[in-house]
Amino acid sequence: MKLWKITLLSIIVLILLFVWIFIIGVNSKRPGSYFNTGNNAIWIEHKWVGDDVSEKEIAEMVLKLKKNQFFTVFVHTGPLKSDGTIDFETYKYAESFLEKARKYAPDIQYQTWLGQIRSSLDLSDPEVRKNIVNQSQILTKMIGFDGVHYDIEPVWDGDLDFIQLLKETRETLKEDTVISVALAEFVPQVALKTVGIFYDFVNYNSEINYKNVAKYADQIVVMVYDTSIQEGYLYRLLVREQLIWVSKLFKEKEVFIAIPSYDYTTKAFNPEVENMENGIKGIISGLNNARSRVENFAGLAIYPYWTIDENEWEIYQKLWLK
Repeated sequence: MKLWKITLLSIIVLILLFVWIFIIGVNSKRPGSYFNTGNNAIWIEHKWVGDDVSEKEIAEMVLKLKKNQFFTVFVHTGPLKSDGTIDFETYKYAESFLEKARKYAPDIQYQTWLGQIRSSLDLSDPEVRKNIVNQSQILTKMIGFDGVHYDIEPVWDGDLDFIQLLKETRETLKEDTVISVALAEFVPQVALKTVGIFYDFVNYNSEINYKNVAKYADQIVVMVYDTSIQEGYLYRLLVREQLIWVSKLFKEKEVFIAIPSYDYTTKAFNPEVENMENGIKGIISGLNNARSRVENFAGLAIYPYWTIDENEWEIYQKLWLK
């Protein structure tokens, strides 16, 4: 064989090897239990802090979370009002809930889940940000939550007002108080530059916003749902790639990949496609891929607790715990 042919063949082999390792990735076949950190996250409803729930019901819920290895719990305490405050009456049982819940699983961390749609919250207003930070102080220092979970939607790359809120929150709260942020799916800059020629992305979250958030947040929760995807294999692929990409963005940050348990159909959500089974399989596939940084994966997150049925619990336990 002529030298130029050997050289060309060698180049092709090297390119294919590069694509396989760095773009497609080498895959293993380990089960979910191999990667399960024992600290998964979940969102629970407002009734736990807004209603006078019996200790028996609290104990049943907490023990179920403990059994299924959910040790990061986002407790709906909001929503934030347009001025950044929350009326005390809406969470008047929060302190009692935390006290009772910690009897049965003291290791579980409870974060106050503060959310609002962006059209109802002007974060460019310093007074609004100040009120949100003050509310976070009240809920952590006085009520006893372990951290603050912000789920303000949407946020985007150029959203410096949201980053300022995180900065002011970090400067005000105690150093050991966890700041957690829920973000929309990650869109890598390379995709923005390529696909952006044909498609106009709106309110996207690329490396820019993810890394800006990570300057002040301890936890990043990637919400991989409401994607409009209509094929199960494509949704599994998206979850897998989200895990791979985001796990490589940070060091010393907890990354949770969030998947859905609800089943109502909308234009953006098909429960036959975006569901617990496909979500967990996508996570496992991503963790098995050599491109991911498994050490940065904190656990999976499920939204929400109150829609998980018995079949979904079985799927979760079979794919993730065993």
